[in-house]
Amino acid sequence: MPEMDGIEMLGKIKTDFRTSHIPVVLLTAKADIDSRLTGLERGADAYIAKPFNENELHIQLKNLIEQRKKLHERYASFAKFPDTAELAIKTEDAFMIKVREILEKNIGNEEYDINNLCRELAVSHAQLYRKFKSISNQTIAGYFKLLRLHKAKELLSRPELNITQVAFTVGFKNLSHFSREFTQQFGQSPKELRKQKS
Repeated sequence: MPEMDGIEMLGKIKTDFRTSHIPVVLLTAKADIDSRLTGLERGADAYIAKPFNENELHIQLKNLIEQRKKLHERYASFAKFPDTAELAIKTEDAFMIKVREILEKNIGNEEYDINNLCRELAVSHAQLYRKFKSISNQTIAGYFKLLRLHKAKELLSRPELNITQVAFTVGFKNLSHFSREFTQQFGQSPKELRKQKS
């Protein structure tokens, strides 16, 4: 490449918050072990030396796709979303931890939206959407709603808070909207859940 070599480009991709989630396969003429190790240390997801076997490339790509599917499964269900303490700090996990921490900090703010999150992360709406969707297979808005609803479910076990207080605490200012969303998510209303827990 005229302006930079593949290793430099890989470094730029993997260190940039906006692109670090993109899998990279290095297909290169540099077959020596030092070049391979450098490529893998810089974050290449696969390193294939020329001349290459087409089947090897297909298998590497298939494996990368499978890894991406597993990542989607890991983050697809809120109930399975690991606590920040449980996550191995990889690029994707660091991003998800940061997003979750920011959203949890703003859980009670009904006005907090994706634009606020973009400002805090210093990324565009499109970059945030692509990266979050690529890692979790969910939208930010959908994830934030789930975060709020799960926090509400947790708070409903505290008898000192009434249902309206719980709804307001997690950022819902309309009680009927909160009840409808809660019922849709958990298959029972906040009132029914509270009766069941008492």
